[in-house]
Amino acid sequence: MPKAKERDGVFQRKDRSGWWVSYVDGSGTRKKEKVTAATRTQAMTALAQIKTRIERESILGVKSASEITTADLLARFKAYQKAHLRPTTFARLDGILETLKAALPVQAKEITRGVVAAYILKRSETVSAGSVAKEVSTLRHALRLAVEWELLTANPAQGAKLPKQSEGRTRYLSPTEFKAALEAAPEWMRGPMALAAFTGMRRGEILGLCWKDVDLAHQRVYLTETKNGTLRVVALNALAVQVLQSLPVGCPGQLVFPDVDAARLSVYTRRVFASVGIADASFHSLRHTAASWLVMEGVDLYAVGQILGHKTPRMTQRYAHLSPGYMAAAVNKLDGVFAGALPEPK
Repeated sequence: MPKAKERDGVFQRKDRSGWWVSYVDGSGTRKKEKVTAATRTQAMTALAQIKTRIERESILGVKSASEITTADLLARFKAYQKAHLRPTTFARLDGILETLKAALPVQAKEITRGVVAAYILKRSETVSAGSVAKEVSTLRHALRLAVEWELLTANPAQGAKLPKQSEGRTRYLSPTEFKAALEAAPEWMRGPMALAAFTGMRRGEILGLCWKDVDLAHQRVYLTETKNGTLRVVALNALAVQVLQSLPVGCPGQLVFPDVDAARLSVYTRRVFASVGIADASFHSLRHTAASWLVMEGVDLYAVGQILGHKTPRMTQRYAHLSPGYMAAAVNKLDGVFAGALPEPK
């Protein structure tokens, strides 16, 4: 087609069917794209709409939502998260992203507050409230970044109402239960189980521990792979030291538990607990066990929070009811309130 015909910004290509338009976007870049049109007149109308949108964005300083697909947005989000998450956490991201991709509209800009609300309602019928909360939190984060990247104009997941989560029971083991579980566990499980109960470390922290991070001379370990992403120093008691000394020492960069798979450990821990009559307990219950017994032995909540690596004191409050001193100090406040209220004995 002669160039004169192309100067109006509308043209047809020899190698592809349909009508195409050429224009300069708000950044000054020449762009060409195919439009939905059957005639030159319809193509000219489409081009006029594009130019009007660009002019409006330039005047108002507001960009329209891009044409990025939900799949492409989630793929970009995944690439972004790889540098910001621990490997163990990143490994669990795939399942959530695949679930979101399958349920959401093809175009990211078609995700509305109504779509998010419908997603929450439907997912709540088949999975727990906790699972729904994790999925929506991931979606909210991805959409927030999309707004920052100027791919979307708003985050429709912001402020979405989630199903209420049960606080549940902070299950911890008695010394008798813990001893029975250790005796019933196979050898490969005993080390991780014991360290969890003796130190309060998380499963990921234990399985991510390398020998270079273990300082038996000063009875401490240095955790670099923490949930909060910050370095944490964990003091080791005599029992924890005994556990580590019983293990074959590897190279500095080698894992302390190189052959233990996280998912398998969790599954088998529940089986071991069930075999000795311990109900409603998981591997994470061993972390609760450490915290609960520290509090019951009189350790203050602040210190317990530091040991566990809690970011805020609120996270440690779940153990407050186990502290005799804490509860006694609270209830004793009523002595002052009701002083002199009791009648003198006759």
